[in-house]
Amino acid sequence: MKLSRRQILKTVGLGTALSALPAFAGADLIRPSMPSDIDPEFWSKIRDQFPLSRDKVFFNPGTVGAMPTVVVEKMVEHLRYIASDVADWAYKDDNKEEFISGYNNLLGLRTKVAALINASATSEIAMTDNVTNSMNYVANGITLKPGDEILTTDQEHVGGKSGFLLKEKRYGAVFKTVVIPKPIENSAELFKLIVDALTPKTKVLMLSHMITGSGAILPVKELCAEAARRGIFTLLDGAQTIGQIKVDVRDIGCDAYAGCFHKWMGGPAGTGFLYIRADRMKDIWTTVASGRWDNHEDEGYRFTQRGTGNFPVLKGLEASIDFHNEIGGEKVYARIKFLGERLRNGLRANKKVKIFSPKEEAMCAGITVYNLEGFTGARLQDAYWAKARMRPRSQGDTNGVRHCTHIFNSPEEIDRALSIVNELTS
Repeated sequence: MKLSRRQILKTVGLGTALSALPAFAGADLIRPSMPSDIDPEFWSKIRDQFPLSRDKVFFNPGTVGAMPTVVVEKMVEHLRYIASDVADWAYKDDNKEEFISGYNNLLGLRTKVAALINASATSEIAMTDNVTNSMNYVANGITLKPGDEILTTDQEHVGGKSGFLLKEKRYGAVFKTVVIPKPIENSAELFKLIVDALTPKTKVLMLSHMITGSGAILPVKELCAEAARRGIFTLLDGAQTIGQIKVDVRDIGCDAYAGCFHKWMGGPAGTGFLYIRADRMKDIWTTVASGRWDNHEDEGYRFTQRGTGNFPVLKGLEASIDFHNEIGGEKVYARIKFLGERLRNGLRANKKVKIFSPKEEAMCAGITVYNLEGFTGARLQDAYWAKARMRPRSQGDTNGVRHCTHIFNSPEEIDRALSIVNELTS
C-alpha cells in the first residue's frame, strides 16, 4: 500500500507541521525495494538509489563518498525527531533503548560493524568519528619507552602517522619509515622491504591496508604474521578499505584496525570505528576519559563513550551499512574492482600515461593514480571537468590524479574518461 505524505510523516515521528518541511522531506521516505541481481539493469538501478546529479560524474570517494538517498533520509528523519520530540528520548541505557547520544554503548551499531569485519562487538569494536581519531587512540594509549621504535612506510596519510610523531616528540619513542616504490612491482617486493626494516627495537608496525596515494593493497596478512612472531603490535589504517574490499580482521591477524564509513561505504562524515583484538585491549589506555573509561567488561564501550555526539549521523551510518549488506558485500567489491580494472587496462594501452598504482593487479581495486605526459595533477583534474564535468582528485604536480571507481559509476563513464585521456595525449 502506498502511504500518503501525511501518513509517512506520522509513522516516522516527524509531526504534522507540513508547511514547515522542505519539499523533499515527505517524498519517498520509504525507499523502493532493491533491484534483483539477475536484472540486466541491476547496476543502473543501484545508481538510481543515489541522489548524485546526473550532469556530473563523481570519481572521488577516496576523499569523501556519495550517500545513498536512504542515508540522507534517515538522518533528516532523526534530526526532525529530536527537534520535535526530544522529550520522548530515553534516559537510560539498558541495550534496549537509545540513551542520549555520546553516552549510549551503541551496541546495535557496533554489532553490525563487527559482522562487517568479523570481530566481536563488545570486546573488540568501538565507534569513533574517523580514522584519524582511531589511530590517535592507539598511538596515545599504547605504552612505549624512550627508544622503542614505530615502523611505517613513507607513503602513510598524515592522519594515520601524526599520533605517533607526537609520541616520538613527547615520550622519546622513535618513528621510522621505510621507503617503498611507487609504483610497487609486486607484494613479495614490498614484504621484503618492510620485514628487512624491522629491528629488535620495533614495538609497533603501523601500515595502511590500502595506501591512499596509490591504491596499493599491502600484503597485511603476511606482514602481521611476521610481526606477531617478533612480538610486535600491528595497527592497520583502513581508511580506504571499508566498503571497497573485503576486510576480515581474524584472517588478517592484526592487533588493531581503524576504519571509516564516509568514503566507500556511503555513510555520513563523522563515522568511524576502532577494532582492537580482545587480548590486546588491556594494553591500550583510554584516551578520552568519561564515565566508562575503566570499563573492562565492555572494552569497546570505554572508547565509544566520549561525550555528546551526533545521533542523526549514527542513524545515517546504520542505514549505509544496511544498504551495503542488502546489495551484498561481495557484489560491491567485485563491481568496484571490475570498473577499476577496466580503467587501468585502458590507461596501460596509452604509452603517454604513467600509472603509479601497483603493476600487480591483485594489489589493486577501485583506486588508480596516474598522470599524462606533460601534465600536472591540477591541469589534468581541470581538463576532466572542462571536457565532461568529471571529478577525480589532483595528487600534486607529478602524481597526476587519483581516479576512484564505485558502484554508482558505469562502464560508459570509464570509457568516456579513457577517451578524454587519449584526446589529451594525442
